[in-house]
Parts: sequence; structure tokens; C-alpha cells
Amino acid sequence: MISRTFSALVLFLSLAAVGSAQTISGTVSDTTGAVLPSATVEASLGERPVGIATTDANGRYQLTLEGGSYHLTVRLGGFTQGTADVDVSAAATQDFQLGLAPLNDTVVVTASRTAQSQQSVTESLSVFSKDDIERLGAASLADIVRFTPGLSIETTGREGEFSSLFSRGGESDYNQVLIDGVQVNTSGGSFDFSRVSAAEVERVEVVRGAQSALYGSDAIGSVIQIFTKRGTPTGAPAVQGSIEGGSFNSARGDARVLGGARNRLNYQFGSAFRRTDGAFEDQLPENDEFRQGSVDGGLGVIVGNQTRLRVGGRYSDAEGRSVGQIGFTPGDTGTGYDTNDYSYYLTMDQTLRNWFTHSAGITYFRNDWVSVDKTGDSFPSVYAVLSGTPGALFPDSPRLVRLLDQATFTSLSANTFDLGAGEFLAATPFGVFDFPFLFESEHRRYSAQYQANVTWAGDQVLSAGYEFEREEDPLRENATLGGGFEIENNAFFVQQRLALAGQWYATVGVRMDDNSRFGTEASPKLSAGGYPVPINDGAVSSVKLFGNVGSGIKNPTFSELFGSDFVNGNPDLRPERATTIDAGVELTFNAQQWLGRVTYFDNDYEDQVAFQFSQGFGGDGIPDYLNIAGSQARGVEIEGGLQRPIGGLTVTGSYAYTDTEVVATVNTSQQFRAGQPLLRRPKHSGNAQATFTQGDASLHLNVRFVGDRHDSSFLGLSRVSDGTPVDITVNPGYTLVGAGGQYRVSPEFTAFARIENLTDEKYFSALGYPGMPRAFVVGGRFTLSR
Repeated sequence: MISRTFSALVLFLSLAAVGSAQTISGTVSDTTGAVLPSATVEASLGERPVGIATTDANGRYQLTLEGGSYHLTVRLGGFTQGTADVDVSAAATQDFQLGLAPLNDTVVVTASRTAQSQQSVTESLSVFSKDDIERLGAASLADIVRFTPGLSIETTGREGEFSSLFSRGGESDYNQVLIDGVQVNTSGGSFDFSRVSAAEVERVEVVRGAQSALYGSDAIGSVIQIFTKRGTPTGAPAVQGSIEGGSFNSARGDARVLGGARNRLNYQFGSAFRRTDGAFEDQLPENDEFRQGSVDGGLGVIVGNQTRLRVGGRYSDAEGRSVGQIGFTPGDTGTGYDTNDYSYYLTMDQTLRNWFTHSAGITYFRNDWVSVDKTGDSFPSVYAVLSGTPGALFPDSPRLVRLLDQATFTSLSANTFDLGAGEFLAATPFGVFDFPFLFESEHRRYSAQYQANVTWAGDQVLSAGYEFEREEDPLRENATLGGGFEIENNAFFVQQRLALAGQWYATVGVRMDDNSRFGTEASPKLSAGGYPVPINDGAVSSVKLFGNVGSGIKNPTFSELFGSDFVNGNPDLRPERATTIDAGVELTFNAQQWLGRVTYFDNDYEDQVAFQFSQGFGGDGIPDYLNIAGSQARGVEIEGGLQRPIGGLTVTGSYAYTDTEVVATVNTSQQFRAGQPLLRRPKHSGNAQATFTQGDASLHLNVRFVGDRHDSSFLGLSRVSDGTPVDITVNPGYTLVGAGGQYRVSPEFTAFARIENLTDEKYFSALGYPGMPRAFVVGGRFTLSR
């Protein structure tokens, strides 16, 4: 009896369940009415995908769903995304009409802190995908972003040495860097772009220009967001990784497991490792090894239908030795360093209504740095032949003709007629030396954020949010603070994204920062643009105009404010300020096969913090840092290339002209005085890339050039004839060529090889620091899945 009753109940529930299922179907077409096969139609309840279908040869799709309200999304490469909200209480029909979209269009989040199509972005944005990173054969984040127009990277030596980024002429600490949404700059915006291994990176978004209206301090030159690898809710478990080795006993590798389950869970856990003996062992008395290990992971889960939770973190440990200007003074024992990065995050995204979403998160970042030089090195005097005019502005200032040994120097001193026209002898009268020291810091940043987004009138998005941040360095003491360094900041921001007819776009926003040390600051921004010639299949297939104006702030570092064992801080420093403007045009031709983009930018920097030697230098109580009037940078970025291959060949290239000038009214040094270009900003730079693909094989060639830069050798040279202090301030330009290829041996394994600095160009990245010579690398990438 019980068995029959149970069977009847099961049958009744089964019939009821079948009865509640409904179908939704329709046709996907373009704006001319032509049907679109192979489009993906996804149904979701809040944050959770519940069904997916693909259109057939007639553009038809069908989904079987239980009764309820669903959000449908249609995607097809080369077309705009279609969306609709449907109530499935009975069989329903929903057709979609998709317009043309830019080739390689993708969803980005950094430009507006909300997901949006790259087509609607009017900021200066560059995106590096997983395929781009693999083609470049990048070892670190620095090797990726250096191919961004208007950005220059300067590295003080081989792989693992400190790499600084200058965006459109700004300072190296004007760039806010985020990894999976966690800000990873240290105090005052400093960041070493060599300390993130490329093996950890899935994607990079770079937004140029002041972004303080959304991101606050440090974001006055650019915002660079790194997305690490992650699984998908529908992905089967897989193991991915790579291994490679090459010149200078270099080795790199990574391995990770990733996947998902039941449309609710996704995960990724992995590690990466790299090491090298260094390219300059023959010039150094001690080991020049660098090694770095990192682990990262993330876990995402969809709770119910509306809530998405994610937790993740990253740890990195890098050890090496920073050596001095061995291009001038070989034999430096160097400074050993050990740096550890920790970052964690917990985020929540929730869809309460189709028109209302909100998110919240807490993040933590910690950087521990230990730097120690146990030996005070003393080097023989530097002897050199220079040309140019001591005290003149770049490019008429002194440049190195050649270095001399002591015997040649003595001979030329006795017979200066052997010098060329405009050449003169210079030497360091007291030799070159350094001092033993120990420096430790522990920078911590705690942050909490909340953001709400309201979509109204179709596709207008209003966002507002709050962010709390506390920065501290508990290892460093200061009497005026009664303990460790600590600064807190509370910020509110609001932003409105506007869209008109799917063709014109504008974003306006402002952020208010209330800082415990610097008071209240407002940072506004306006971005606008659109398509006077919409995307089409013609000879001129689109014309896009865009323009941006924004302002922002950059707070001083702890060292600038409070000093250290070596310098006197200035607690009265004001935040640095920037106003940035850019405008440009983007054109595509021949059904979007060719793309060209020209952007003009104009940046003004005020209240810049400059260093000035005081008489006692670190012990006299006189501040060594001060605010000056500032500097300016203007220039043009030109980009172009093939978006769609011709006979398997794709070619892209870019050029940047960056004209910088100090407008300070106080001359703090020969390098930072009115009329002088800013240090290490090339006026001319650019790159070109070509990829040829046939079947499972591809070849890649890249060329990168950097023009002459204003720099400083900091050697303390004097002109021999009259003792006039003179410094080498011109760093000659260089051109680097890289080549590589890969072959897909099987679906699970791809082999690759590359040559870096193919022509073995001799150059200084930063003056006195030799660039990497020619190197050979071979390796492979693997994917193992069930």
C-alpha cells in the first residue's frame, strides 16, 4: 500500500514538473533581416545561468525552462550583444536583432568600474589578452604593458630588477595597479612592474589619463588592472601550465588546476616559478641569481539565483641582488633584497532586480621589503670622453662618447688634440663608492568598498559607491605620529554612463576623498564620444570620435612625509595634482579589416614633489622634499594595423611622441629645472608586431624602439680642464627585435621557441644599467582535461 502510494506521488510530481516546463524560442538576425546561425542564447536567473542554446542554420533557437522570469543574452562575434527580460509563464517567443560591433570587441570593467562593451568605451584603453601575452613571450608584467602606446618602461638591469612605468610623461608613481581588484601599489603609488610573473596573468586592461574620479590617489597617469586565471561554472576540471628554459640558466614554469561545477561553482589554484643566473655574471664579483615563486587562487560560488560570492588571494616571494651602474663601474657586490607580497579579497555581487545590482568587497595588501648591502664598495675613478655643453638643457647636455682606462686617460690628458671636435675629458675626482646599509619596510593596506548600479531608460547606468582605506607601515616610527605610519581615507563617488541610440556615449563622474592627513579633495572627470559613421561593411566601415578631461591627486609617500635614516621628510607636503586631456579619432576600413587610431594628449602636473639635497643630508632637520610648480607633457599616439588576417598575416604597430618640460620655479637639481625634459621619458617610441599563422603553426616578430632620453649617471664627474661639475645626461636610443614561433603538437600540448634581442643590441635601459643581451628560450604549454 505504501509502495503504491509513493509511486503515485512520484508520478504526480513528475507530471507536475513536466507540466511546469515551458519553451521559449525565436530568431536571431542582423539589422538587414538576414538570419544569424551559431549565435549563443543564454538564460539566467539573477547571477546564475540556467540554460543555453545555439541558433541553427535558420537563425532559430529554443530553450526549455521552468516557469518564471529570465534574462536572455545573445552573443555572436562581430555583433553587438542582445538582451531581453522574458516572463515564461507559457510558451513564449523572443526575437533578437543584432547590430554590427567592432572586430575583437570584448567586455571591459576598468574604464567605468562596471562591465561594458569596449565599443562604448571612450577612454584611451588598451587590452592584452591571453593570446597576446603568449605571443610576446613575456616573462613579467613589464614585458606586457611596455607595448602600450604612450607608456615607457625603464628597468635597472636584468630580469627581476626594478621596472618603472611612465605613462604619457607622468611620474612612475602616477599609475594605480590592481590585481583582481586589489590595489598593489606601495605608499605613494610606487610599483615594481617586474615583480608580477606573466605566467599568473590571463588579461590586462590599461586605461590612460587621470582616473582619480573612480580610483582616487595614485591614478593620475593610468590605471592598470591585472586579471589572473580563473575557471568557469560550466568548465570541466583541467590542469594547465607551461615550462620553459633558456640562456643564462633561466627557467620559468607554472601549473594550475581550474574548473567549475553545476553552473554554481568555479575555482582556480596555481603556482608559478622563475629564476635566472643573470646576464652579467662576468661583470660582478658575486652571484647575480634572481628567483621568484608565487601562488594564487580563487573560488567563486553562486548562492541562490541573485548572489555571486568570490574569495581569492595571491602570495609572491622574490629574492635577488640589485647591482649598480655596472655599465660605468663593473664589480659592484650589489644590494641583496627579499620582497614578499600578500593580497586577499572577498567580494559579493548581487542582482536584486533587472535594473538594480550592487557589490561589496574587502581587500588586503601587504608588501614586506628587506634590502641590505653588507659591503661598502669602492671603485676606481671613472674616466670618460664626453661631448655636449655642461649645464645645457637636453639634448645639448653632455653625452658619453666612450669610457677610458687610466692609461688612455693619462695619454689623452697630455695630448687633448687627439679629442674630436666638441669633445672633452671628464673624471670622478674621488672615485665611486657606496655604503653598507639595511632598510626594511612593511606596507599594509586595508580596504572596503561598496557600489550600487541602477540601469534606467534602457541602457543608462548610474553608479554610486563608498570606499574606505587605511595604509600603514608599522616597522617605521615617527615621533610626530606617536608610533607607526598610518593614514586613513574615506571616499564617495558617483558616475553616470549615458548612451544615445547605441551610437553616442558619455560618462561623467566625481569622487570626494576625505583624507586623515590631506583633508578633502574632489576629482571630476568627463568622457564622451561616439560614431558619426556607424559600424558597417563599407570601405570606410566606422568613424569613432572620443575625448576625455579629468583631474586627480597623488599623495606623497611615507618617506617623503616623514623621512628615513638617509633623508629628512617634510610633513607639510601637499598632494600632487594632475589635469589630463585627450581627444582622438578611430577609423576602420574595408569591413573593419584595417584599423587606425590617433590620440592627442595634454597633461599638466602641479605641486610635484621634488628632492633637493640639504646641507646636512639626513641629519640637519631641513626637509629634503618640497612641492614645486610642476611640469607638463603633450604628445600624440598613433596606432594601426590589421584586425583580420590577410593570407594568415596580421600586422599591428604604434608610435608615440611625448614632449615633456619642467615648469618649476625652483631648480632642485640640474636634472629638474625649468625647461628641462623629465627624466627617462623618450620623446619618440613605438613598436610593430607581425604574426603569420598557417594551420597549427605560427611565427611572430616584434620590433620596439625607444628614442634618446634625458637621464642622469649620478657619477659626480668633473670636466678635467677646469673642474666644472658635469653629468652624463643623454641616454641614446635603441631598437630591439624579438622573434618566435609555436606549433600545436596536439590539443593538449603546444611547443614554442623564441629569440629575444635578436640583433644583440647594446644599450642602456636606464643610464649605466646594461640592457639584456641576446637570449634563446624553448618550452611548451599543456592542458590536461577530463
